[in-house]
Amino acid sequence: MNRMQFRRLFKTAGPAVLPVIHVRDTVQACRNASVAIEAGAQGVFLINHDFPREELVPILGEVRARFPSLWLGVNFLAVTGRDAFPVLGRLQAEGVEIDAYWADDARIDERAATDGQIEAAAIAAAREESGWTGLYFGGTAFKKQRPVAPADHETAARTAAGWMDAVTTSGVATGRAADRAKIAAFRRGCGDAPLALASGVTPENAAGYAPEVDAMLVATGVNRPGDFYEIDPARLRRLLAATRSAGAAGAGTAPAACADLPGERAYLGAMAPNVKGETFAWLDPSTLYINAAMFQAVVDDLVAPFDAADVDVVAGFDAMGFVLGSAIAVRLGKGFLTLRKAGKLPVEADTVEFVNYSGRTQQMEMRTPAFRPGTRVLLVDQWVETGGTMDAGVRLVEGQGGVVAGIATVCIEENERTRAFRERYRCSTSVPPGSEWQRQCNAQRLDTFERYDPAVYFPETAASAR
Repeated sequence: MNRMQFRRLFKTAGPAVLPVIHVRDTVQACRNASVAIEAGAQGVFLINHDFPREELVPILGEVRARFPSLWLGVNFLAVTGRDAFPVLGRLQAEGVEIDAYWADDARIDERAATDGQIEAAAIAAAREESGWTGLYFGGTAFKKQRPVAPADHETAARTAAGWMDAVTTSGVATGRAADRAKIAAFRRGCGDAPLALASGVTPENAAGYAPEVDAMLVATGVNRPGDFYEIDPARLRRLLAATRSAGAAGAGTAPAACADLPGERAYLGAMAPNVKGETFAWLDPSTLYINAAMFQAVVDDLVAPFDAADVDVVAGFDAMGFVLGSAIAVRLGKGFLTLRKAGKLPVEADTVEFVNYSGRTQQMEMRTPAFRPGTRVLLVDQWVETGGTMDAGVRLVEGQGGVVAGIATVCIEENERTRAFRERYRCSTSVPPGSEWQRQCNAQRLDTFERYDPAVYFPETAASAR
């Protein structure tokens, strides 16, 4: 498996973020797995830090039953694959699918030739005999194991790449960031093989490791401060945002011209001016979505104020609200509800009348029933100008006994009607209130229109990147 195949497996341009859950019991493991899923992590590893591995095995089955589609890995502490692979093979035969095994020590000897890797070969034989088909993350020059001299890091990685699916290394201790020179040496040694980093990763330093590593196995960097057992959702989301942004930039999709745009959230300068007259909206925010780095940044900013635990479902407005709304729903790990213009739904629907930004009277519909009373709904649209459309959504949600958990949109223009939204609900916007961007949006004229060039923001093609 090469780096591209590995990243395609996790459907990510940047490194896969795989939180490590130090298991206490099934309830605690499932609670933290839910946090990881809702934040958008690509999977989790479970580890038996405080009890024998035999007690972790039934918990693996219970977590798998609770989350049948979760990418689930395991670390049986203080054992090698010779002991772990037979257990994983039995679990697989019993219908408990474990996607990956991570060993702190893959027993790689950088001082020996390939045919001299006696212990690594024995582990490989145990893996084959077990019949287990998951991925093997093998610890190499790993913390608390036999020290490996820095001069031998590249050789250790090169040797390890032939014995496992993802070469896995770490800093010198739990929570200690790995030396960047070590990771660079491992990257050289791995060549095109996947490389995972398993300690010291934080939201603040993740971007620095992202070009070299393909997976981040992280615990203390995303846990609640001082808590060894519970994931902090906000810290995990910040880490995921950092890796997504780094991945998009590494793929050649972040335009250099962004750096020349003015002020906070400079990506807003990619919004296109209206060239078709007054019957159209005065600008087109959707030009942001074409560029991967900008689209990810917009979604990152819009979800930041919301905890997944405070939202039950995301609702988007016909039609452009579907784009941001569905992206936010996926990011939060929630379902998505469409609010349609009249005549679109082929089922029973509630209908409300409203006046849109152009002064036209329209109707908005929502299927009935759409949810149970008390459901917390996050309303998402591309833009709020006069507030008529958003008000229609509020009335539909509240009319079925739902609770508006908040409003997310690129911009809320400031006027008497829209100010009421900020007073009543938690609102998240790409355009920061009180900023120069807000002033220009209120005036419906961006300074960046004068030099708008759509080609500046186009993503690079594979051919041009080469």
